Amino acid sequence: MTPRQQSILVGAVVTGVLSTSYLGFINALCCLGVIIGGMVSVQQYTSRTGASVDGGDGAVLGALAGVGGSILAAVLDRALRPFGLDQQSIQKGMMDNMMQGMQGQQDLPPMLEQFQGGGGEAGAMMLVFGIVFGAIVNGIFGAIGGAIGAALFGGDDSGGGEGVQTAEAEVVE
Repeated sequence: MTPRQQSILVGAVVTGVLSTSYLGFINALCCLGVIIGGMVSVQQYTSRTGASVDGGDGAVLGALAGVGGSILAAVLDRALRPFGLDQQSIQKGMMDNMMQGMQGQQDLPPMLEQFQGGGGEAGAMMLVFGIVFGAIVNGIFGAIGGAIGAALFGGDDSGGGEGVQTAEAEVVE
C-alpha cells in the first residue's frame, strides 16, 4: 500500500468513527468530523512522505477520505445496531423522548407524526440512497478539510507565495 493510500485510509477511519454513534453529532457542526478526517489524511501524507501538498492535492486526499469514511460509517452503523448505538437508534430515542414531552399537546406537526411511526417500508432503498448521498456530502466536506490540511500541513511552497512577491518587488525597484 502506498503512503497516499495509507493516508486516505487513516483519514477514512477518522471520518468513519467520528460519523457513528454519539460521535456522529460532531457532524452537526458543518460536518466537522469529515473535515477533521480530510485534514488528518493530508497530515498523515505529509508526515510519511515529507512531500509538500498543494490545495488541490489536499482536496483530493480529503475527498477520497470523506467518501471512504462515509462507507465505513455505514458499515460501523450496521455493526452497532444490535447494541442500540447506531445513528438511527440514537435519533429515534431522542425523538421518542421529545414526543413523550409533547404527549398532552394536540395537533402534532405532520413531520413529528412521521418520525413517531418509524417508517421502515423502504429500508434497503433508503440505505443505498443514504450511502450515496453521504458519500457525496462527505466527499465535498472532506475536500474542504483536505484543502485546509494542505494549508496547515502542506509544507513549503518553493514555487510561489512570498518568493513571487519578493521577485515583483525587485523588478519594481
